[in-house]
Amino acid sequence: MNRPLLGCALATLAVAFAAPALAGKGGPVPPPTVAASVGKESRNDNKVYAGINWNFGARTGATAVLGYRGAKVRSNNRVRGYKVEASYILSGAPMGFGELRVKGLAGSRSLQGELGAGYGFHGQAFLLNAGVQGPYVNAGTDYLFGPGWQPYIGVNTLGKPRHARETSSCPAGYTLSGSTCTLVVID
Repeated sequence: MNRPLLGCALATLAVAFAAPALAGKGGPVPPPTVAASVGKESRNDNKVYAGINWNFGARTGATAVLGYRGAKVRSNNRVRGYKVEASYILSGAPMGFGELRVKGLAGSRSLQGELGAGYGFHGQAFLLNAGVQGPYVNAGTDYLFGPGWQPYIGVNTLGKPRHARETSSCPAGYTLSGSTCTLVVID
């Protein structure tokens, strides 16, 4: 009779010592993951810039330009915004304040068309403006009421506006970790 009792005792001890060897082998299933969806979001790209234009027509000569561009780059990388700029006459007429322009702009990151209005201090006349802006180069024309046409070409510090911002998002109930969405599990 002692033998069956001894056998049960040995079996119980064997199970008790073997149990720690199985620790960590089971447990909860890790939460499911999915890939994050990637999209684009609009971004503002606002810059102060400087440049030099060469004018022809009503006044021929160089002007220094200082301005501000407020541009919004949409998720499809189309650009809309405005420019405010002032010029200072360097040659072709007595040095002094040249033109003050306010322009709207629209286009792609590589090329924006511009339309605007302003005032020419040298010609003492209001003006209308049309032009294009590419990376670091611009061209256009002013029509000064009275003195006439004043086309220009120039270089400036405006490169391409920055790309639309890339974003990552997860479905409801998931959290973003790098580029993976993990299900939120509340214990």
